[in-house]
Amino acid sequence: MDRRDILQPAKSAEYIARLSNHVKIHESGINKLCEEVLLSLKSNKLEIPATGANIQYPDKEDVRTVDWIFVADALNFCFWSYSDNNKWTVDNYSGYYALEAALSRALKEGHDITNPSYYSKITKEQLSVIMRGDNDTPIPLFEERLSVLHEAGAILLEKYNGTFKTCLQEADKSALKLLRIIVDNFPCFQDEAVYKGKAVSFYKRAQILVGDIWNFYGGKDWGEFRDIDEITMFADYRVPQVLLYFGALSYDENLMEKVKNDELLLSGSEEEVEIRGCSIHCVELLKKNIEEKIKGRSNVEVPNSSLIDYYLWCYRRKYADEMNKVPFHKTLGIFY
Repeated sequence: MDRRDILQPAKSAEYIARLSNHVKIHESGINKLCEEVLLSLKSNKLEIPATGANIQYPDKEDVRTVDWIFVADALNFCFWSYSDNNKWTVDNYSGYYALEAALSRALKEGHDITNPSYYSKITKEQLSVIMRGDNDTPIPLFEERLSVLHEAGAILLEKYNGTFKTCLQEADKSALKLLRIIVDNFPCFQDEAVYKGKAVSFYKRAQILVGDIWNFYGGKDWGEFRDIDEITMFADYRVPQVLLYFGALSYDENLMEKVKNDELLLSGSEEEVEIRGCSIHCVELLKKNIEEKIKGRSNVEVPNSSLIDYYLWCYRRKYADEMNKVPFHKTLGIFY
């Protein structure tokens, strides 16, 4: 298949939502969520809910920072567990925060984790030390993470002078061009499926890599992208949970039973694809709703989809006990 024939995330989501059998989008729920988001439009911009995380990141001036973000998002997948008892945690953080804490600790301990010459050949023993948790629970999909580091590191060395900064330079301040560079050259970011005969894409980790660099640098320097608003939300496990909570999404009875019973949904299955595609389209509709509501208000910044995603993801973190009243779907894989 020619990869140019694959629908991009926004178009994929619109197509999936139009044909979806198991997942539906509800305007009433979008309106309810829109009102919640509008309450967080303070100082004329979207205020992201505080999650209480206090992880030490590299400085913006640190020459390793871009490559630190690349490694973090290369490994940013599948942290869920069936219960709190078997969660992988680092410094009492779980999920993606645990990964950030582990990578931050790795730098302090002198592990050359931002250097592809090191991690393209990293051993199981070395990665085990870097990813050690607070207890005996290992990071999920350890072997897959080892493989991703080997693959991504080798490609950076072969094509990009051993640094992700080269990809940014080639992208020339275009988020969409950077996205294309990532998914065309790094197989571990090729988050794609076939839905009702058409090739679709979500590109969760590739898009969040673009979004994280933009967000970390405040849209300047390495994070300056003239078309960042073209990036969609990052279709994962947790944002759909928030959309369900507000009634912006609903699952049919059969799918909801599977989700409640922690039944694994296969990556690329019809139900899994519909959850992710409808989530993206739902956030696109939410963005339009927000824009309509604040039209005419002077100097108010319309949040783009990546900012709305950050808001929803952090909202889930901040109100975790309340959100846990709604189950989230579970899929094993490297794409989210």
